[in-house]
Amino acid sequence: MSIASLLPVRIGLLDRTARKPKRTRHRAVDEVTRQKALRTGADLLIKGLRLQLEEQEAEHAEVIARIDERHGEIVRGLEQQIADLERRLDIRTFAEAAAAKTQEIDLRSLQQRFETGGVLRLGAAPMAAVLNPGHPA
Repeated sequence: MSIASLLPVRIGLLDRTARKPKRTRHRAVDEVTRQKALRTGADLLIKGLRLQLEEQEAEHAEVIARIDERHGEIVRGLEQQIADLERRLDIRTFAEAAAAKTQEIDLRSLQQRFETGGVLRLGAAPMAAVLNPGHPA
């Protein structure tokens, strides 16, 4: 072994702590840039989530609009069915009232019909005596 190999300069065994600068400032700067990068990344993530939320809200609004449109069609169809049934009921009521008025038979005529023996031939019925317009009376 030579004396030159034992020199601290040659083998790099100098006091390294005395030679190195303190890293506290350097680490503080690195921490600030790291925090800024994290904040920038978080801001980008928030923007992305907001865009995603807006897209979901737009899709949700479209679905709600389709549901409302279909609901409106169903309600209109039911209203038309109700109106048709009410019209039919009115027609039936009017027809029954008209039939009852045109075919009214008083109680005395009913009693007379059934006192004479009940059922008559059509030609012998008192209401069947209609004048034939083709033959003079």
